[in-house]
Amino acid sequence: MKAAATATTIVPILLYHGVSDDCSAEIARFTVAPSTFDAQLRQLAEAGYETLTVSAFRPALLGATERLPARPLLITFDDGFANFATDALPMLQRYGFAATLYATTGFIGAGPAAGRNRYGDPMLTWSELAAVSAAGVEVGAHTHDHPMLDTLPHAKARQEITRSKELIEQHLQAPVGSFAYPHGYSSAWVRHEVQKAGFTTACAVKNALSHTGDDLFAIARLTIEAGHSPEAVAAMVAGHGVPVAPARESVKTWGWRQARRTMAAGRRASGRTGRPAGAGS
Repeated sequence: MKAAATATTIVPILLYHGVSDDCSAEIARFTVAPSTFDAQLRQLAEAGYETLTVSAFRPALLGATERLPARPLLITFDDGFANFATDALPMLQRYGFAATLYATTGFIGAGPAAGRNRYGDPMLTWSELAAVSAAGVEVGAHTHDHPMLDTLPHAKARQEITRSKELIEQHLQAPVGSFAYPHGYSSAWVRHEVQKAGFTTACAVKNALSHTGDDLFAIARLTIEAGHSPEAVAAMVAGHGVPVAPARESVKTWGWRQARRTMAAGRRASGRTGRPAGAGS
C-alpha cells in the first residue's frame, strides 16, 4: 500500500527474538511459541506477502522501488538464539520466507557447546550460524555484548560495533552489511559510527511501519511478542493500529536517551553494569 502524504511504499518489518516453548523468564515476553509462529507465517503467506532481507530492501530505500514485490515484508530476528536454527528456520523455509538474523557475537558458542545469554538461554554456535547463513539467511551484527550503545563512552561503543562485524566476517568468510542496535537505541553519533564501520544498513525498533523513505541507518521495525496472535500480527502488517515511522527522532526519544545516559553513568561509577531486566532486541 502507499502512504498518500509522502508517496512512499509502506514496508512492514517484523522483529522476533526467540521461537520456543522453553525460555528464561527474562525473555519470555519476547519468545513466541513454535505453533504460534507457524500460524503467523501461514496467515502472512496466505495474504500474499513476499519477503526480502534487509540488505535486499536497501535499493528501495535508495529509490529503486520497482524492485519491491507487490506486498513486501521483512522478517528479522535479534540476538541469535539456538532455537532460530531448530524451530524458526524450518518454518520460514516451509513458507518460502527470507529472513535476516542479527547475532550478538559475545553470546555465540564455540565448538559443539551452545553459547548462553545473560539469563542462560542457549544461543547459536559459530558452526550453526554458518549453517544458517549457508541456508540463505542474511546474517547481520548486533554488537558483541548487547549494550545500549548510545549510553557508552565512544571508544567502547565503537569497539562493540566493529568487533561484532569482524568476528562474523572471520567465522563466515563473508561480508556483513547490516547492523541492528541492541534495545533499538542509537544516536546520531552511533549511526555515524555504524556507517563508518562499513555497514550499509542498520535497524532500529520504533514499533512503527517502515517505508521507502525510511532512514538507511534507523530502519523501523515492529516487535512481535509472545502475546501477539496470528490475527494481531496480520493486522499490524496491514497497518492497523500502528504508526508509520517518522522521518526524524522525537523529542521524547531524545529525552529518554539523556535519562538512560545519566543512569548508565551512575552504574559505571558504582561498578555496576548490565542490561535492564526483561529488555528485548
